[in-house]
This record gives sequence, structure tokens and C-alpha cells, in this order.
Amino acid sequence: MKVTIVTCFESNDQRVNFVYETCTKRNYDVSVISTDFSHANKTKRKENKNNYTLIKTKEYMKNLSLDRINSHIQFSKDAFDLIRKQKPDLIWLMIPANSLLKEAKKYKKENKNVKIIVDVIDMWPESLPIKLSKNIPPLSIWRNYRTYNIDCADCLTTECDMYQEILSKEYKGNIKTLYWSKDNIKVVNNNEIDNNRLSLCYLGSINNIIDIDAIYRIISTCDSPADLHIIGSGEKKKEMIEKLSRICYVIDHGVVNEEKQKSELMSKCHAGINMYKDGLYIGLTMKCIDYFKYGLPIINNIKADTWNFVNDYKVGINVNENTTLNSSEIINMRNNNSNIYDLYNNNFSKEVFMKNCDEIISEVLK
Repeated sequence: MKVTIVTCFESNDQRVNFVYETCTKRNYDVSVISTDFSHANKTKRKENKNNYTLIKTKEYMKNLSLDRINSHIQFSKDAFDLIRKQKPDLIWLMIPANSLLKEAKKYKKENKNVKIIVDVIDMWPESLPIKLSKNIPPLSIWRNYRTYNIDCADCLTTECDMYQEILSKEYKGNIKTLYWSKDNIKVVNNNEIDNNRLSLCYLGSINNIIDIDAIYRIISTCDSPADLHIIGSGEKKKEMIEKLSRICYVIDHGVVNEEKQKSELMSKCHAGINMYKDGLYIGLTMKCIDYFKYGLPIINNIKADTWNFVNDYKVGINVNENTTLNSSEIINMRNNNSNIYDLYNNNFSKEVFMKNCDEIISEVLK
């Protein structure tokens, strides 16, 4: 059995790795097609792995641009040119880019026996952080790449339940939720946190979809002094630091990729911040999975999956414009966090991901 995994974003590498490992455990011949361009850094990628092919990809500097759309269209064509040479029995296709679906549907017509699993990592244009109507060109065209070609899939997987609200109207076949996962590591536990101050963590990119004003408001309501540990970077980082420094002590750790160091930093915190601007189509974020992994409750404002997890497992607080921050409530959740680990182990562990992934593949191939 030959399997090809396709993605045009290096940010999907962790998910690719787990799908790859699931397939190799089945003794399949697995290859990966990806891009030589880093979307996050806007630079060429130099690393490579066995059985990976990094396609030479047109560069772009702006995320919302015709250059980006053209880059994805060309990548999609090049990826399926390579697939035609590989002749896989199963294709695991991660979208976006939605243009991959157009090429996949063409390929399916040419090769009716191939099985295609479409893995929806994000919803374009629904998740884009813009106020313009998403029903006008070019955004409507980009959505239609998905809507009119998604029937090429033998199964659809989504990174959260929320996406199925739209996708179930476009696709009448089998849809499964396959939550993101992280590599398992030993979590550092720090019993020396100062409980006289509320120690908060912000992890990840600080960009134009993060609601800095809402974060400012919720921290300003705290009934005790607060610290904020920032682990990450982004174009809005300076703005965040300048604004939040007025109401709390900010510690900037920069980008931290090493998991042990990240664990040590988070062990000094009581809770993680997971707050985005209104109107975004987001059900779950990688940062909140990281928070749960390290035993942190979250201060959250995104709906659907995450909102429900917070309510069902009591792993943080869901906030609105009237919420105030009770430090003792947060500290108690942090100090008695077995339910947070239960949530993570039941939904986001590597073992759960690979088990669910294996079941999806079995169902498609039967």
C-alpha cells in the first residue's frame, strides 16, 4: 500500500508526523509532499526528512494577497504532477490550500480506485481575519474551490467539530473530528508559584486576530496583582507589551521551541490566555492544547469546541465583556488540575490521535 501525505504549510508538520507514523505502523510505503517555503517566516525551508519532497514554491510576503493565492495554485498543480508519478493507493490531503481540492478532483477522475482523505485544518475564507463580505470575489472563488470539489473525498476529517456546521452542507459523506495532538513529554511541576499574584501565560503568535483590548480588559478586572509571561512573537507583540505593561508586570521570553524549556516556563504560571477577536471561525487553537498539556486552565473567549471543553471539564473560565477575574478561582483550578490532564489525555494525546487516525484509514480502505 502506497500512501502520499500532502500539505503546503510547515505548521502542519506535527500532524503530518503522526499520520506518517500511523501509516508506517501498518507497514505502508509512505511519502510526504510539502513546500520549501515557510509561511510563518516568509523564508525558504532548508531542512528535509527522509521520504519528504519539498516542492519549489513561489514566495509571497503578504498573507492576504494574489501572490499567495497564485503560489498555492501552482503548488497544488506541482503536487499532483508528482502524485501522478508516485501513483499512491491512498492520499491524505491537508487543506488549505483549497486549490489542492480542485487538483484532487481531477486526479480522482483519472484514477477512480485511489482513496482520498481530506483533512480540513482551517476554513478559508471563513476563518480569515477580515471584515469584508466573504461572499464576493476573490474570497467566494476561494471558498468555491472547496465547495465544488470536496466531493472527491472518500472521508472528511476536521480539526474541530465546529467546522462540520458548514462542511456537512457541502459534503454528504463521512465526516470525523480528528483533534490536533502534541508529542508526549514529561511535564515540569513547579510548587513554588507565588499565589499572592496571578501569573498568566500568553503562548504563540501575536497578530491581528488576537484581541489585545479584551485581554487588557480582563486582566484589569483581576482582584490581585498579575504577571504576564509572553512566549512567542508577532507583528502585534510590541503593542501588546506596551498596553498590558500599564496593568501588569510583563515578562517577554521570546520564541521558545524547546519543549522542556516551554514546560519550565509554563510551570510558573496559573493560567493561559486564549482570546481572539469576534467574528473569527475558530473552534480550537493549538495554544490551548499546549496549555492543557502543561496543566494550565485557560481564560477563553472562543466558542464551540473550546467553550464546551471549558464548561464540561471545568478547565478554565469562558469570558465575555462582563466577566471579572477571580484570582483564587483560577489558582484553585491550577492547583487541582487532574481534570485538565484528563481532558488532554482523553482528546489530545498522541495515542488518541493515532488510534483515531488508524480507525479512519481502516474505514476508508475497507
